[in-house]
Amino acid sequence: MLTGVQAAFFYLFALITIGSAFMVIAGRNPVHSVLFRHS
Repeated sequence: MLTGVQAAFFYLFALITIGSAFMVIAGRNPVHSVLFRHS
């Protein structure tokens, strides 16, 4: 079982990984580039 600290780091790392992948996909997708103009 994961302790609270281990679980927190695991979810934090997972969110960063998913967020980075999403930003790469959004940056390469013309449709998302229009929808998300801040990127």
